[in-house]
Amino acid sequence: MAVTQISRIQHRRGLEQDLPQLASAELGWSLDTRKLYIGNGTINEGAPEVGVTRILTEYDIADITSNVEFTSYTFVGNAAGYAAQTGPSLLAPVVRTYQQKLDDIINIRDFGATGDGVTDDTAAINRAIQQIYKSTVSPTNLRARRTIYFPGGTYRITSPMLIPPFAKLVGDGVGSVTVQQINANQRVAKTCDSAFQTGVDIGTSSALYPQDIEIDGLHFYNSNSSVNSSLFDIDSASNVKIRNSKFTSAASAGFYPNLVSILTSTDTSRKITFDSCEFSTAGNAFAVTGTSCYAIRVMNSAFENISNTAIHLGDSVGFTSIGNYYGSVVSVVTKKTNNIFQSFGDYSAINANIIVGSTLGNLFQSVTQEYTLTTSTLALPVVANVPFEMTYTINNTTSNRFGTAVFVPRNSSILYTDQYTETAVSANANISANSDSLLFSLSNGTATLKFNYKRFD
Repeated sequence: MAVTQISRIQHRRGLEQDLPQLASAELGWSLDTRKLYIGNGTINEGAPEVGVTRILTEYDIADITSNVEFTSYTFVGNAAGYAAQTGPSLLAPVVRTYQQKLDDIINIRDFGATGDGVTDDTAAINRAIQQIYKSTVSPTNLRARRTIYFPGGTYRITSPMLIPPFAKLVGDGVGSVTVQQINANQRVAKTCDSAFQTGVDIGTSSALYPQDIEIDGLHFYNSNSSVNSSLFDIDSASNVKIRNSKFTSAASAGFYPNLVSILTSTDTSRKITFDSCEFSTAGNAFAVTGTSCYAIRVMNSAFENISNTAIHLGDSVGFTSIGNYYGSVVSVVTKKTNNIFQSFGDYSAINANIIVGSTLGNLFQSVTQEYTLTTSTLALPVVANVPFEMTYTINNTTSNRFGTAVFVPRNSSILYTDQYTETAVSANANISANSDSLLFSLSNGTATLKFNYKRFD
């Protein structure tokens, strides 16, 4: 802006009610309300409109939390080209204070948590949870059951984060939010009742049991290499949903913690769901250590670097595994004969050829697989010492073979039967088995093999 003239500043002062139209850049001071105004100027000068503009002063800032002129909020929503009607008419909109608006979102940092990875945030996190889900209010007042937001950061803790009934914790995502336990013998988190009691005290003194809990976008991590306790305990709880979250330990050789433990200290744990989660570096990723747990589901999740069992069912019924990936794990599932276990579309990198399919109780049915056969032997691994029945087809451009093969282990040998039919022109297929593989080849040419099989585990 070029300076074309230096003039004496002209200003006016008087009562608010007597404020006149101010000239361009002319100041006006309201003595009784301590408000300052400046003239807009004219349209010809480039002003968007004729009038005056209010200038904020120290008196406005000091009074901003109570002055309705600055703290009133009405939703407009004009991004789509129109203003929304929030009240019974356009002339009667819903008006709220900015304090009410800001309180709609509860940020864990509003209670003192830093997320800087250095400060001990244990007290701040538990203070926020205890204040938002107060035991004297939340069991009866639905408005107290609000969401606590964890912005990106590492929240270092030294004792467990307690998660009561009706809690909903949401973070910026597993790559952005980590709740880090640094002590080897402490959980990262555990469920509690409405009086924030845990273990054998859950439900005493008329407290509500853990229930209706939701967690999304948090990484639970124990950074101690000598970790000997589970990371997350779900105890005597019902209807717990954990999504898009991660469970990791820094366990070194010789330490085999559970990442998630399902317990029943005072009541049956039930209706527990893990969806799109990650489990890494532990003895057992997911272990049911309580009794009679039921309706537990793990879906769309990944398991890596598990030195024992990915899923330890313990004494549970109605466990469902859907679309999970089992990477570097020693075994996928440990179960008892009384487990009612269902698996659909799970995949294991350690035995990819034989685990993809569905399991209903103890019956496993594989998905259909397809391979190209040549004169070179194709070896497909089998489950050691487990009999199964395979249905297959082999076809090329001139011949087809359809059959059902049965493999039964007998001590150090294999009993193999194959009932099949084929076209007048033979497919020239060779099928046999040894103790750990199915063997397929052709005498000549190429063909397509398609098969699936079933077995009792």
